[in-house]
Amino acid sequence: MTINEIQIFKINLEEEQVEFIDSTTYGNELVEYLKELFGTIIAGSSGRQFLFERETTEVRAQISRINRGEDFVDIAKIIADRLMSVEFDAQQRMIKLGILIQKGILVQAKIEEDGQNKFIICKADHNEFLNEIDYSLSRGLPVKKKAFKAFVCNLYPEDTISDILVYDTNPSDTKYWWKDLLELSMVYSDEDNTERAFAAIDKSVFAKIKKEYPQDYTYLRNSAVRYFRSKNRFEMQDFLDNVVGDYEPCDAGLRVDDLKVKIRDLPTKQRSPFDSQFNIIRDKIKAKFLNTVKLTPEIDLHIKGDFADNTILAEEGLDGQKYVKIKSDEGYRYFKSQQQ
Repeated sequence: MTINEIQIFKINLEEEQVEFIDSTTYGNELVEYLKELFGTIIAGSSGRQFLFERETTEVRAQISRINRGEDFVDIAKIIADRLMSVEFDAQQRMIKLGILIQKGILVQAKIEEDGQNKFIICKADHNEFLNEIDYSLSRGLPVKKKAFKAFVCNLYPEDTISDILVYDTNPSDTKYWWKDLLELSMVYSDEDNTERAFAAIDKSVFAKIKKEYPQDYTYLRNSAVRYFRSKNRFEMQDFLDNVVGDYEPCDAGLRVDDLKVKIRDLPTKQRSPFDSQFNIIRDKIKAKFLNTVKLTPEIDLHIKGDFADNTILAEEGLDGQKYVKIKSDEGYRYFKSQQQ
């Protein structure tokens, strides 16, 4: 990655000021932090697709100036001033709800990655990690869990842009960021994303292991249904961590890491693409839990609904035999009585 242009501002809502940070004062730690942040943004593993509502919006007009090679600092200042105005108005609306917009730094950069020029706008929350003398990293830096909002697009000399992605690490999209500041429109609605994501995961990944690995299929599919019915927001990495995670398959032949790769690649499939980050609309999930699990030729386990994660456990005994362990007072009393 090559950073060709970069400019940072501190946004101070309390004093309604946009503070220019001289690039000669950037500490090495800050530069490395920003490179890591940019890498996360352009990786494409999360984020949501958008389009500009019009070619004449203020931010889109500034991108045209970038394509023409005009002064980057001046362009960045116009966008920073717009963010200040937008955040001030948004704060007035949200203060009645007890919500405060986080302090932060606004970073704008023109970078080159694998021969492709890209423009990034990123607000990293909580600016108190900047040392006032040399802007090295100090207290408050979210190194392990970065909190940010970001926009990235590909740039072209003929003043076209493509692959607009918006990122937001907040639990739900911050509408003032993509709607008021950037004046964008979603490519896929939350309803579309919910239906497409679940259908793709279910039919393109899990259904293909059903015949060869029926027990693993039942567990993983039910986990996916549980995720979409209990979560408010879909995040690709969160889904992989919670639904697949470190799952140990019943059949050693099933390669869990391969399933993760297939699921991660689904949003880019042309047949039914979806975003890697969106709000889940639960009533769009019509799938039911699979309720019958074959345990032995003589015994089927019938499941009538969702249950706690520790209710049914798969264990291997000291004798090497594999067992299904079910927490049940009634079942214990019944089978205990059969042993007497």
